[in-house]
Amino acid sequence: MYSKYLFICEIGGCSNTLLKHEINCDFMTNLKIQNKSKILKSNYSDSLGLTLDAIEVGLRSVNPVSLMKSSVKIEGNNLSIFDYNGKKTRFDIGLFGSIYLGGAGKATASMVDAFISILNNRKIKEGCITVPYGIKMKSNLCSVTNAAHPIPDSNGVLGTIKILNMLEKVKKNDLLVMFLSGGASALMPLPLDIIGLDEKQNITMKLLSSGATIDEMNTVRKHLSQIKGGRLASIINKKFPVITLILSDVVQDKIDVIGSGPTVPDLTTFKDAKKILVKYKLWKNQRLVSKKLRGLISDGVLGKIRDTPKPGNSIFTNIYNVIIGNNNIACKNIKLFLEKSGVNTMYMGSAFTGKSRVLGDFLFKLVNDFPSISTPYAFVFGGETTVDLENKIRGIGGRNQEAVLSAAAHFENLDEGMDFTIACIGTDGIDGNSKAAGAIVNQKLLVNIKQQKLKISNYLKNHDSNTLFNQVEGALHTKITGTNVNDISIVCRLK
Repeated sequence: MYSKYLFICEIGGCSNTLLKHEINCDFMTNLKIQNKSKILKSNYSDSLGLTLDAIEVGLRSVNPVSLMKSSVKIEGNNLSIFDYNGKKTRFDIGLFGSIYLGGAGKATASMVDAFISILNNRKIKEGCITVPYGIKMKSNLCSVTNAAHPIPDSNGVLGTIKILNMLEKVKKNDLLVMFLSGGASALMPLPLDIIGLDEKQNITMKLLSSGATIDEMNTVRKHLSQIKGGRLASIINKKFPVITLILSDVVQDKIDVIGSGPTVPDLTTFKDAKKILVKYKLWKNQRLVSKKLRGLISDGVLGKIRDTPKPGNSIFTNIYNVIIGNNNIACKNIKLFLEKSGVNTMYMGSAFTGKSRVLGDFLFKLVNDFPSISTPYAFVFGGETTVDLENKIRGIGGRNQEAVLSAAAHFENLDEGMDFTIACIGTDGIDGNSKAAGAIVNQKLLVNIKQQKLKISNYLKNHDSNTLFNQVEGALHTKITGTNVNDISIVCRLK
């Protein structure tokens, strides 16, 4: 049993440092913009109405329940799993004694509920998942632990221990189905013995505020964890077959990065982890990185201790990792909707990264650099940018709102005949430390900013984008959506 790790749960005791959101467990009602009528009333334009409708189309297309129903089919004893490209893997569930369920993430409760419904409770013995605070399940076949995100807390450790204890019950002829979605890395923590939860919390917080990418974050997390980076596969060690169903919140759908890849071969090394800690000035910071942890990572760099399991390792035999949904699905559904509305639309991919303010510059150019003869047109793309707070955590906002506000800062002399809307939104309904999911800007909103004498540069300097957008009804509110496939950006220009 993993009760020997319970001492970790008593240290650190950190609640989520970001704002706690009101969560509606009926996620279907959250796959829409809650303040849509207010936004339209204050800032109406034809492009704005179309853009808000398009966002809701995109959110509905990545509803975890719908994705599960499209990806998991059962007929007799045949269980068929389809990935997001339609590739099928078939299992004969008649060969399994019992089915166990585990996992973590923002969309995981809905995923598991849908899976149980599809199997009609058949052979499901037990389940343990960890999800954000406030989220519940409909089924009572699964134990739910609520924990913090993005900074892990003691409940997350407790939930992980519950999952490991459940795995000790799984027999050779049983099946384990894991469910991973955005937030799993924070929600399923189990630090190495030499590191306390408080140390992991501090490192995570510093990397977040420094603008580290999710790839960098998860490279470090893998090398501080007992289960990430394929180490859960090491614990299972071919004792029973595993299917991991994944909703991707990672740019380019890097399967080893999503949820820090607990059942996936790790492509990163201790050397990579050290480089990242050095890059963000954590390596020599004894207050954040203990001497013991530096010693462990240094030993890993020198090859004195074993790294995370790599491709080709036999422990991954009989483990099937399947991505069932991603940002591409949401963007392509938005593109189809806009085209059916008569707007020439280009999908520019789902791999946009970098700084939010740089994205804002690009969004402005997509409006400003095209002649009116090009209209009506739209651009749709996805990804995940970062914000470097530079120790100036003074305002309320997030990467999506900051990108939109950065775009707004470029507009000076507006052509009154133009009709454009720029929108950026996080599909999980959360943007930074605000209650908003993202923001919009159009001509009317820019006029409202000018009339209220709001100085955009000051709000950008203080990373306080949400405060400004709330004053001009430009913030997008969805509440927690129950899904997570990165961020979506839309530029729609009709005139």
